Amino acid sequence: MPDICVVHLVRKKNGIEPFRNFLDSYLNHPSGVEHELLILFKGFSGRSDIVPYEDLLKSTPHAFLLLSDFGFDLRPYFIATERSSCRYLCFLNSFSLIQDDNWLLKLYRQLTKPGVGLVGATGSWGSICPEQKTTMKTLPLWKKLLRPLVRSCFRLYFAPFPNSHIRTNGFMVLRDTMLKIRYRLVLTKWHAYRLESGKNSITRQIERMGMKAIVVGKDGVGYGKNEWHASNTFWSQNQSNLLIADNQTRKYDMEDGAQRSWRERFAWGELAGRKVDYKRSHST
Repeated sequence: MPDICVVHLVRKKNGIEPFRNFLDSYLNHPSGVEHELLILFKGFSGRSDIVPYEDLLKSTPHAFLLLSDFGFDLRPYFIATERSSCRYLCFLNSFSLIQDDNWLLKLYRQLTKPGVGLVGATGSWGSICPEQKTTMKTLPLWKKLLRPLVRSCFRLYFAPFPNSHIRTNGFMVLRDTMLKIRYRLVLTKWHAYRLESGKNSITRQIERMGMKAIVVGKDGVGYGKNEWHASNTFWSQNQSNLLIADNQTRKYDMEDGAQRSWRERFAWGELAGRKVDYKRSHST
């Protein structure tokens, strides 16, 4: 039995096209390491409902779980963790697109280095706390008046910028570590935000265990959180070092300069747009 399980979430409400795109990227980019593939079918009514998806998978060894549409995306990951017997788990969300060969091997090599507890294809320093200086447009008066109250509420659950966290569109973790993550029901988008980037996020919990969170680029390099802005991955430069893309990285690619600049500042603050040579002498 392989040590690694790749877990991909498929939501019925998204339609079949995102899954078709993911599967094309999965089949066109060899992982570089033996693994199992587990498909989480979320929100489907039964086996008859997944027939079109299974037809696409007929030549691809895999297992699957049928899950209700209850809760948000991170909840199925914990169900998969409990049911899997693999030592390592790599989670890819509904809109993930693999960008390079040996993608799983690159994640695995960084995760198995001493002191590393979590690796991901993207990370951010951004915070949804309203005290962050970057805003898309001038707020109306009523929002300005409510801002102190809103800020106080957000401060209970989210740290201000810089709020480093691995994004959950594509990440890899030791199963034993994932089982130690404490969380409540992931019922709403708010709960999902808190688990991804809140004060008790997956990243912060693993850091409190004494381990590091690393972003892994297409180049195979592992970037510590103080280097994420220079990795040319999420919302940075031309994102050409992305190992796994998603709907948010594609949105950045399609936007104009002003929108891109706002996203860069949200994610990286004053370091946004800084040109850094990411092809360094790191060992891969």
